[in-house]
Amino acid sequence: MSIEAEKSDYIEFRIKRRTASWLATLAAALLSLVIYLLIREPVPVSAPDEIPTALPAISVLQGYNTPSRTMFSAYLFETEESNRFDKLRNFLSSEGVEGVVPPFELLRQGTDWLMVEEPPFAMPPESKWPSMVRTLQAIRDEVVPVVGPVHVLSGWRTPEYNRKAGGSRRSKHMHFCGVDLIPQNPTSRKKLVSRLRKMHGKAGRDWNMGLGIYSGIRFHIDTCGFRRW
Repeated sequence: MSIEAEKSDYIEFRIKRRTASWLATLAAALLSLVIYLLIREPVPVSAPDEIPTALPAISVLQGYNTPSRTMFSAYLFETEESNRFDKLRNFLSSEGVEGVVPPFELLRQGTDWLMVEEPPFAMPPESKWPSMVRTLQAIRDEVVPVVGPVHVLSGWRTPEYNRKAGGSRRSKHMHFCGVDLIPQNPTSRKKLVSRLRKMHGKAGRDWNMGLGIYSGIRFHIDTCGFRRW
């Protein structure tokens, strides 16, 4: 077997092991929730058309594999970050930006967490929360009107995650100022790029906005420096 084949098999093994670990954590969290509900109150018998289905750990959004809300619940259970997340949501609500994107999406580190063997979510320090307010305002007032509602693929990143993922040492993700986004609605890359560039040319300087356009329909927005790439 060649060195390249051995390396590929090794990477595949590590990814499968990491996936199994997160699925085990998810199962433990869901089991604890079921036990809690059984203790608190009786569980009503569901009608045949009300039988719940299993929730996915990974959501496929426009072709991108992202950690789901279910996996985020497992993250909160494992890290005991529920109180801090509630505090973050309350902060965003007080600033009028909680509804721009689902707040839990801001804690997604990226779409390659399995490859770099880092947690799919992380909580930013409270001191950095204000940095996200201006960016969410720009998304609400400038991005959404031209491309429609968006999903966050990558929000806050720890320095360790950013390093392993090959991010810039000056990445705005580590300041909780930048996000990687995709439109929720189907669109062509050509149309998306055209609309984003026009938006940035018109309003980018006023917002001190950074715009990065990546492959496919993934793009970056921050309000920490006027530039485009």
